[in-house]
Amino acid sequence: MQAQIKTPNAVTTAFTKQFPHATHIKWGKENSQEYEANFKLNGTTMSANYDLNGHWKETETAIAVKDLPEAVTRSIQTKYPTSIISGADKIEQPNGKIIFEADIKLKGRKKEIELFPDGRSVK
Repeated sequence: MQAQIKTPNAVTTAFTKQFPHATHIKWGKENSQEYEANFKLNGTTMSANYDLNGHWKETETAIAVKDLPEAVTRSIQTKYPTSIISGADKIEQPNGKIIFEADIKLKGRKKEIELFPDGRSVK
């Protein structure tokens, strides 16, 4: 079992305030400037990222592939016609921006792509 990392009080306080009913919480570092909590909320697998001062950066929620917006699915099928979508997440950010992340299998390789709800590529 992986040891829990020490998180700043500002980070844990912000998380607890935003997700008071979260369970199975495991903390990690996304990078040197961000902490990530992996947890469950109402049976759904989620993660939330915070900067060192406890400011929320994003929340990622696992969703069913069938719940991807039609424009996102169509965009993937157009750009990667032989791919298989194997997983999906909805990413919410403080500015109200929503991004969908799709895990695809293409020619035996796994690839992660991010798209806006209208199907435009994020990167």
